[in-house]
Amino acid sequence: MIQPFSVSYAARLIAILIENHAHNGRAHVVGLSLGAHVAVELSSSHPEVVDDMFISGFEIYNHNSLSPYVPHILWTMQRIENIVPRRLIRWLMDDADLEKVDLSVCTLQLCQQIVDPMTETEWPSPWRARTLIVAAGKRGLIPSSDHLDDAKRLAQIGKEVNMSTFAVTHPDMRHPWNRQAPELFAQTTLAWFDKKELPHGFQFI
Repeated sequence: MIQPFSVSYAARLIAILIENHAHNGRAHVVGLSLGAHVAVELSSSHPEVVDDMFISGFEIYNHNSLSPYVPHILWTMQRIENIVPRRLIRWLMDDADLEKVDLSVCTLQLCQQIVDPMTETEWPSPWRARTLIVAAGKRGLIPSSDHLDDAKRLAQIGKEVNMSTFAVTHPDMRHPWNRQAPELFAQTTLAWFDKKELPHGFQFI
C-alpha cells in the first residue's frame, strides 16, 4: 500500500536518508514550494540532521469560500497547462523551462495532498538551523510571484531561535525561479551555504 503524502512523513523519510548517507549524518537542505514546507518540518522535528537551509516559495493561503475547491482548480490547471505550447509558456514565464506534468500521476487525491500543507492555519514552530528564505517578486501577465509577507513572517519565526535567518526577494524572479534562472539559483544557494555575499539583485525584506 502506498503511503499518502504528508509533510511530516516526507520529512521523516528525508531525515532517515540523511542519517544513513550524508557525511556525518547532516546536510545542507534546499526546499522549493511544497518542498519548503517539508524542509521547515525537517529542521523543526529532526534538527540533528540539518546544518542550514535554503528555501524558496513558502506560502500559506488563508481559508475562504474557495478553499475546498483549490485541489480541483489545481487539477484542472495542470491539464490546461499541458496543452499550451511550451514556447508560449516560456515566453509568459520569462524563459522558465516548465516541463509537462504526467497526468496519470497528477490525480485529484495527489492535488489534495499538495494543497493541504499550504492551507494550514498554524504556522511552524521555530527551528535552529540558519535559513535563507527567498520570495520570487515578479508578477506581470501571469501572477507567479511568491507571498513576500509569508516569507517575512517565516523569517521572524526562525529568528526566535537563530538570528542568522533572513528573508529576501528578487524583483525579476518568478515562482519557480530555479527553472527560470538555474545558474542564479545555483550561485545563490552556494553563496548562502558558503556564507558569502548573495548575487546582485536580492533585497532583504
